[in-house]
Amino acid sequence: MQKAQEVDKKPIYIFKICILGQERVGKTCIAKRLCFNTFDVNTKETLGIEFYTKDLPIIVSGENSFVRISIWDFGGREQFKKLFPYYINGANGIFMVFNLVDLQTLLRLDWWYEKLEDYNQANTVRMCIGAKNDLVKTVDKKSKVDDLVIKRFMERHEENDFCKTSSKEDYNIQLIFKELVIRILDKNKLDYDRLP
Repeated sequence: MQKAQEVDKKPIYIFKICILGQERVGKTCIAKRLCFNTFDVNTKETLGIEFYTKDLPIIVSGENSFVRISIWDFGGREQFKKLFPYYINGANGIFMVFNLVDLQTLLRLDWWYEKLEDYNQANTVRMCIGAKNDLVKTVDKKSKVDDLVIKRFMERHEENDFCKTSSKEDYNIQLIFKELVIRILDKNKLDYDRLP
């Protein structure tokens, strides 16, 4: 049983993190792997918006505390795009997600970048994520998104941070959230020692 003071403990910071990208690129699997440590190959498509919450440990002024991240998983289908202005409002961090074995999902991120400009979110901390890295080993070379193509795409969007992930293998999932939170803390000049 938890002590009352542990239950009542409040997060030192709360951040809204949005996950963007086309349908079926692995956005929901990333969120569920982080929050529940689960993976389901038959994950249903997100209809509209789904929300998840995760507390990450942080040390501030030598004291143990936690950052609460509110993860907003946005359905990538065309009919949900009209909800985008409401969804993106107040975001502290953004993941731009594409499938490493489907070039079209990378190219279609252009629409999302354009919308970030339209809704004054172009300077929000973000990271480009190549999902489904586990599939790269199982497909022929032509099906993989070439590293040079990714590099050029990143340069075109003045994007610095890119990471390959696999929700199935739990590869780099914790890392990307931790990195994004650190970048949010640094950009906003918020006080912290480290994220353990």
